[in-house]
Amino acid sequence: MNINVESSSPLRRKITIELDQDEIGQELDRSYSQLKRSVHLKGFRPGRAPRQLLERMFGDQVRGEVIQKLIKESTEKALSENNLTPVAEPEIVTEETDLNKTLRFAAVFDIKPEITVRDYEHLKVPREEVSVSEEQVDQALERLRQRMAPLKKVEDRTRVEPGDFAIVDLDASAGGQPIEGSRIEHRLLEISDKSIAHGLHEILTGAEVGVEGTSRRSYPDDYSEKDLAGKDVEWRYKVTEIFRRELPPLDDEFAKDQGEFQSLAELRDNLRENLLAQARHEARSKVRQGLLEIVLERNPVELPQSLVDREIHQLESEFASALQSGGMPAQQAMEEAHKHHDDFRPRAEKRAHSALILDALAAQENVQVSDEDLAQSIAALVTSAGRNRDSMAKFYQSEEGRQVMRDMLRRDKVLDLLLDRAEKDDAESAADQPAIAAGAGEISGGESEGGTTSGQSE
Repeated sequence: MNINVESSSPLRRKITIELDQDEIGQELDRSYSQLKRSVHLKGFRPGRAPRQLLERMFGDQVRGEVIQKLIKESTEKALSENNLTPVAEPEIVTEETDLNKTLRFAAVFDIKPEITVRDYEHLKVPREEVSVSEEQVDQALERLRQRMAPLKKVEDRTRVEPGDFAIVDLDASAGGQPIEGSRIEHRLLEISDKSIAHGLHEILTGAEVGVEGTSRRSYPDDYSEKDLAGKDVEWRYKVTEIFRRELPPLDDEFAKDQGEFQSLAELRDNLRENLLAQARHEARSKVRQGLLEIVLERNPVELPQSLVDREIHQLESEFASALQSGGMPAQQAMEEAHKHHDDFRPRAEKRAHSALILDALAAQENVQVSDEDLAQSIAALVTSAGRNRDSMAKFYQSEEGRQVMRDMLRRDKVLDLLLDRAEKDDAESAADQPAIAAGAGEISGGESEGGTTSGQSE
């Protein structure tokens, strides 16, 4: 195997690899031997089919698999021998794939910059007081009340009002042609703009039970749902039943229904504690992010382009997933997300910068993640994944998935390290203040000759 390494920039590398006929021939022999043992051809006992026949029937498939395998294995070997670690999967450019001649290709990739993080000690960031108001407790109690409210069939009226839940049959057409995916049958809908899209809450408000109705609505050319964009749509609907949430009274009995509470006062105390814990967690996260911002500002680095591109792709996927959760079809969501490709670049660069600095700090401070911590974190994540549990479990069973989780946990521990040291410095500084004040108070008949500094600030 002939290997040539080129550097087109401080972080960009290109490895050109050419394999000789012996290496290619050995892999082809192995592949055809395995195929001969596994394939069953009429007129031949297992393992007895001639290679010439196998080449004629399966040649393209075997050559494709051999090329992929040789590229993967030889790239990994070349990287190892040259002590190179790509920050993202190398881009493979094939130059010659006629296996009767040779296999020649190039692997193009970026490497991590060598980083020594500086000036990350004695950090200080503004800290907010954490508190929970009675109004916030009231709001949390009302949200709980709404979730616990059963649906009761409406008997005293026949027309839909905002906030109702209605069982609806619905479909749409434009130009006399049905719109794909618009038809729903006997579905329970909440009549609210927060729950249903396309202005249907307005169309269904006032609908009468048992009476079929129609309503026309025009959508602009740039409307997010492309099947409706630029169309004059006729919606046909029929409401068969109306329901309303029956809110329970906020009393001790309601509290007892929520668990081990004997009174509404106990439930309020529990909600207040939970809100306070959440507020403290958010405040801690905000302080950690503030510390990271300082470290990033003090440690600019050259960013590998492939790492930024990977972060942009991840942001596009996250944005598309959010659009899909709002009801947008998957293909359209991905197209819409890709339109914001350039808009995501500043965030992608920030995320790439953060990852590089935190990884470098983890190495400097010898921050490790134990196998036990890794297993517990994966188990907790998979358990809470709901419908995606199986696919998530499969991902984290792979070495790639486990490394992704290990990186996340290690970076999180580095942020905790920064925060713990900042808090320790704050505590030591606060402990020194009374002594300084007392010393100053003993000076009489003149001004102090010097001031005090409270450590390195933002």
